[in-house]
Amino acid sequence: MPASRTLTACAALVLGSAALIGCAGPSSASSGAASGTATPAAPAAPSAGTHRTDAASTARTSASSAPSAAKHRAAGLPSHAKGSSASQAGVPFCRASQLTVSATPFAHPLNHLLITARNTSGERCDLGIIGLVTFDGRIAAEAPDGIGGGPNILDPGQAQYEGVSLDRQDAPGNGSGTSTLTVRLDGGDVVKVPLKTYVHAPAVTVWRPTAADALSS
Repeated sequence: MPASRTLTACAALVLGSAALIGCAGPSSASSGAASGTATPAAPAAPSAGTHRTDAASTARTSASSAPSAAKHRAAGLPSHAKGSSASQAGVPFCRASQLTVSATPFAHPLNHLLITARNTSGERCDLGIIGLVTFDGRIAAEAPDGIGGGPNILDPGQAQYEGVSLDRQDAPGNGSGTSTLTVRLDGGDVVKVPLKTYVHAPAVTVWRPTAADALSS
């Protein structure tokens, strides 16, 4: 075969191979990278161990918050219940059976009465703020405005005092003679004291630590 024909045949084979390669086109991997639309891989689902850990953490959090809630509930409740027989100091009010109550007239100051309440029991008690005084069950001694103070704790043998003004001469109306007086204690008991006296618009003080304080109030 002549050399020119041999070169022509080889050239034809080379061109045919190139044509076949061009028809095949780019691979699928090259096509995905070029388009920029590759779908991201789905995130891996958490393992069962992670779920158990989260559940345990939630349980611990709930448990730790329970005492706090209990404290809030407790904070809204009263600290303790107080019965009618207990004073603000936590010491029981004085009962009539624990006291000796007396009434003594005084000329100085004029037309005054000194009431003494002495603890003759073996236990401490709270005398309260004031003993309300009534003569013959019908004439009530006026109590001071804005009563405050107390508690007035009486140890065994200790006494406190009230002053009673018997005759307020500038008050309207007339006075009258009486034969008894009663002292109503803050604990609710009533003590009756026999006493003949004259009263006109009487007034009573709160309990005082000394007789001088009671008579000068």
